[in-house]
Amino acid sequence: MEKRRRKEEEEEQAVEGLPNDLVWEFLSRVLYQSLCRSNGILLCHGMRADGAQYIVCNPATEEIWAVIPAPDRHETPHPLVYRTICLCFDPVVPSRFAVFVIIDNGRDITIMEVYSSDTGEWTSMSSPWGHRIVLYNYEPGYFFLNGTLHSDAYDSRVETFDSNGKSINMVVTVDTGGNTWRTTPQPPIAQFTSIGFSQGRLHGIEMEDGGGYRISVWILEDYASGQWTLKHTTSMQELLGRPCINNKECYAFVALHPERNLIFLNGGVEPEHTLMSYDMDTQKLHVICNLEDYEMQDFRPYIPCFVEWRPSNAP
Repeated sequence: MEKRRRKEEEEEQAVEGLPNDLVWEFLSRVLYQSLCRSNGILLCHGMRADGAQYIVCNPATEEIWAVIPAPDRHETPHPLVYRTICLCFDPVVPSRFAVFVIIDNGRDITIMEVYSSDTGEWTSMSSPWGHRIVLYNYEPGYFFLNGTLHSDAYDSRVETFDSNGKSINMVVTVDTGGNTWRTTPQPPIAQFTSIGFSQGRLHGIEMEDGGGYRISVWILEDYASGQWTLKHTTSMQELLGRPCINNKECYAFVALHPERNLIFLNGGVEPEHTLMSYDMDTQKLHVICNLEDYEMQDFRPYIPCFVEWRPSNAP
């Protein structure tokens, strides 16, 4: 056991001196967990003998962009402590990226830090979003656009929940410099499953769980006023032309198309899982493939990024 431990430590220490292609091969053989992605760039998390670290990499070009030591305070072994990690990268500004680490206890944000590729350092921030505002801890609940992190969040105070257990939901935003913070309430009659960006507009998607799986798509008209407009509604029952089978049939939202009025869904009658697209203009449902053929059920959209990585602080 001791011999194996020493060998693993030697391999970990040697990886820093390897060229990118060999590092990429090495990462494929060790325990690095993919945490999130942003515009084609991935953030992974792994353990070394001297502690945890984050890896920022580009699968399309097989390049390692950065190896970032993870502070000990980012580790959350307690089951009632939640960690949301967000990679923020915009191909329009390919010389920089940021990593947000937001830790909460289910009631309040306890740690909020951002790593900037410009400085190579972590910076602590205090959240002005308000007392008891916490983020939904799932990746489709956030995205990065125009230098600003957008995230799905809710008010954790018990008195704000209605009789059906629904909370006051909102979209919260903050720029990577921590200069501009905003909270935008979601429509009172909606509870977004996910948020996304399409055709230059912020969208909120609500997909009811069960019943006929009603789908509602909202557009934010103005950040300052918080005005939302209902863009489209439909249901899986309507699209399939039959009632959904209780306890045997389920569907989930996957993604918005960035340039078309198109949404992607998956689901079906258990154990079948099918990837589908729905065109809001033609109101047609199209089957793309059977996901069981690929042994996938939970997945995220990926658009390859081929920009050349040149850090802003490079000579």
